Amino acid sequence: MDNRLLEDIRQSGFIHRPLPLYAERSLESKQQNEPVLGKLELALFEDDGKWLHQGARSMSIVPGQHLAISSPTRMPRWPEGSPEDGDYVNFGSAWLIRRFDHDNWEGYNRITVEVYPDFPGVPNAYVALKFKNEGEVAVPDIYNREGYHGVNVKNGQWNTIHLDIQQLPRDGITELAIGYYLNGKDRATGDRMELRLRSARLERVEGHEISKGWMPKAGDLIYSHSGYNAEGTKTAFAASGLTGEASPESFSLKREGTDEIAFEGMVMPLATSLGTYLSMDFTAFSESGRYYLQAGGLRSEGFAIGSASEVWHASVWKALNFIFCERCGYPVPGIHGSCHADIVARHEGLILSFNGGWHDAGDVSQQLIQTAEVAFALFELAEKVEAFDRDLCLRLIEEGEWGLDFLLKTRFGDGYRATSAGITRWTDGLIGNMDDAEARVHNQAYENFYCAGIEAYIHERLKKVNPALSERLLQFAKEDFEFAMTEYGRIGFDQKPIFWEHTYQTSESLYMATASWAASMLYKATQERQYASRAVEFMSYVLDCQELTGITLDSGKTLAGFFYRNPEKRVVQHFNHQAREHLYLMALAAIRDTQPEHADAESWLASIRSYGDYLKILAAYTEPYPMIASGVYHESEHLDERSFGHQHLLTDERAKADYGEQLRRGEKLNDSYYLRRFPVWFSFRGNNAILLSTGKAASVAAACLNDRELKGIAEGQLQWIAGMNPFAQSLMHGEGYRYAQQYSVLCGEMTGEIPVGIQTWGNDDEPYWPQFNNATYKEVWTGNAGKWLSIVADLYESENGKLG
Repeated sequence: MDNRLLEDIRQSGFIHRPLPLYAERSLESKQQNEPVLGKLELALFEDDGKWLHQGARSMSIVPGQHLAISSPTRMPRWPEGSPEDGDYVNFGSAWLIRRFDHDNWEGYNRITVEVYPDFPGVPNAYVALKFKNEGEVAVPDIYNREGYHGVNVKNGQWNTIHLDIQQLPRDGITELAIGYYLNGKDRATGDRMELRLRSARLERVEGHEISKGWMPKAGDLIYSHSGYNAEGTKTAFAASGLTGEASPESFSLKREGTDEIAFEGMVMPLATSLGTYLSMDFTAFSESGRYYLQAGGLRSEGFAIGSASEVWHASVWKALNFIFCERCGYPVPGIHGSCHADIVARHEGLILSFNGGWHDAGDVSQQLIQTAEVAFALFELAEKVEAFDRDLCLRLIEEGEWGLDFLLKTRFGDGYRATSAGITRWTDGLIGNMDDAEARVHNQAYENFYCAGIEAYIHERLKKVNPALSERLLQFAKEDFEFAMTEYGRIGFDQKPIFWEHTYQTSESLYMATASWAASMLYKATQERQYASRAVEFMSYVLDCQELTGITLDSGKTLAGFFYRNPEKRVVQHFNHQAREHLYLMALAAIRDTQPEHADAESWLASIRSYGDYLKILAAYTEPYPMIASGVYHESEHLDERSFGHQHLLTDERAKADYGEQLRRGEKLNDSYYLRRFPVWFSFRGNNAILLSTGKAASVAAACLNDRELKGIAEGQLQWIAGMNPFAQSLMHGEGYRYAQQYSVLCGEMTGEIPVGIQTWGNDDEPYWPQFNNATYKEVWTGNAGKWLSIVADLYESENGKLG
C-alpha cells in the first residue's frame, strides 16, 4: 500500500471515519479537461415558457442568472400511487423541465449543466437528469432504466456536471428534466430545498467514452489496475486498430518511480471469439514491486506485482471503508446520523427497532441476509490476515461484531426473524409518525438454516476475543437450525419466498446446499453426529441436481459440472442479480473437510472437480477478459412458470419472448442449449455479484483441488472489476483509475464502493456501461464488498502453503 493510503487509514482511526475520496483519479476529473469542439446552449431565459416545473412547490427566474425550483424537504403524504405503508418510496421529486420538438442531438456527445443545490442539512446533495427520446429507440425503456442519471454534488456551491451521451438514443429528443428527490429528513436536515440552474448546453468533445461492446477505445490499455500475482498469468491488451499511429511491435514493463526497464516483450496479435486484440504477456516476470507498461503511445498507470497481499491489501481497506460507511443506526461522520430507529418490526406483541448492520445498497434499505453474509466475510478474512496484519484483523472483527449484533437482534427467539425493510429514505427517528417503515417478519426455514451456519462459523472465530458471546452464539445456531428443521419438515420447499428479499430466487438445490453447509458448520463446532447426518442427507439432494453425465455439444465435446434448480434437471441454476453460486462449493468443501472418511467423500470430490472443469470451459468464452461467462441455458426454461417468476422480478409477457432472443444472441451449443456471457435478465441487471459469487466458487474449488488455474479464475473476477474490462474503468471507487460516480443516492460517494455491475443493452450479450447512474446496474451494493473480501481471504490462504 502507498504511504498516502496508510496515512489516511491512520487519520481515519483505522476506519472509524470515512476515508477521503481520491477524486483526481476519477473519470469525472478527466472529463474536466476534454477539449470542446462545438456546443449549443439550451437557452434558459430567451425561450420564455419552455422551462416548466413539476413536483416542486414553486419555480423562480432571476433573468440573466438562474432558474430555481424549491420544495419542502418532506411531504405530509406519500406520492400518488405509492403503497399505503410507504414501502420502498420517498416523498416524491421536484423537476425543472424543458420541452423540445423531437430535436436531433446526434451531433453532440456530451451535455453539461451547472447547478447549485441549497439543501440545508441534507446528508448527500443529489441531483438527477432525465431524458425523453421519441425517435427510433424510445427512452426511457420499458423498465425505466435508460435515460436517467443521478449525480452526487457538493451542497451550497455551484457544480459543473458533465454527462457523456454518446450511447444515448437522441434522434428525437422531446424532454430534458433536471431536479432532485425528496429523500426524507435526517436529524440535521432543514425544512426546505432549492435547486438553481444557471447553464445547460450540448457539447461535442473528442474524448467521449466507449460504453458498449468488447472492443476498448483506441488508446486505452486494458490491464488490472490493482496488479497481478507474481506467480500467476500477467497480460494486458489493447484494441488492434490504434488511431493515428502504427501498432507497437514491443512493450516494456518499467519500474514506477525510476522508469528502469524491468522486462521487455513483443506485442502480439490475439484473435478471440470477441475480436482481435494487441496482447502483451509478461507472465515470465515475477519480481515484486510497482510497475507500469509502455508500448508505443500506450502507457498504463502504476500497478503492483507480488503476493496477494501486495496486490489486494489496499482494496481490502477500501472495501472495509465502504462497509463501515453503510452502517445503519450508527452516526457515520460526514454521511448521516444514527439513522432509522423508527423502522420497527412487530411480533406477538413485541417491537424491535430494525436498525443496525449495514444498509443494503444506495437506497439504504435493510436486508438481514445481506448483513449476515457480510459479517461472515469479515470474520473469514480476519482469520486469514491475523498472522501478518493484526491491526486489520482486529478492525475486521470489530466491524463483523457490528453486523453480528444485528443478526442476533432480529431474532424473536421462536423461529421468527425480522428479515427486511424497504426504506429508500431518511427518517426522523420518532416512532409513530408517517415516515416510519415496517420491517417484514417471517419464520422462514431457509433464513434460519443460513443464519445458523453463519452463527456456528463465527462462534469458532470469537472463542478467543469474545468467549461469552461465542458460547451464546453456538446455542443460538443450534436453536435456529432446529427452527429451520421444524418449518422445513412442515412445509418443505413450498414455503412461499418473500418478494423483494434477497433470498427470493433461491432454488431447491441451493436451499439444500445452504442447509448442508449449515449442518457441516454445526458439526464442526459441536461434533454431534446428528449434524453430520443432516449434512449428508441434504448433500445427496444437491448432487442429484448436478449435471455429471454431461450434455453433448455440437462440437462433439461434453459439458458437465453445472447445477440445476432441482433433480428434474429441466431448469439450469442461474443468477441474474442476487448470486449465491458459491454456496454449492462451500457446502461440498465443508462436508469433505468435516467427514473425510465418509463413503461418499470421493463422490463429493468428483463433484467439485466436475464443477471446476465447467468453470474452465466458461472462462474460455470471454478471453482475453478474465470475466467468467454466465453459464448454459436450456431453450425452454422460460416455460417453467414457477422458476421463471422467482428468477426475474418486475417483468411481463415480453420477458418470455425476449428470453429466446437473448439466447439467440449468445452461443449455440447444441439443439437445446445456449451459452450466455452475460445472464439472461430483464429489469434487474448488473453482474458483479454473479462474478464475485462464481469467483468465490472457483477459489473454494481451487483450494480443494490444489488447482492454480481455478485460483487464477477467482482472482480474475477481481481484476475485471479493477479495470480489466472494455471500458478501462475500475468499478471500485477509489481503487485503481478512471472510476466513475455511482448510484449512491442517500450516502454519496464512498471510497471502496462497488456497484451491482456491468449490464447489457436490450437483449444483447455484450457489455454495456454508460456513464448514466441508475439502479440497478450502477447502484452501490454492500454485499459485493463482502464477496470481494471473501475471495481475497481465499487468495491469502492459498499463499500459506495450501495451494501448490
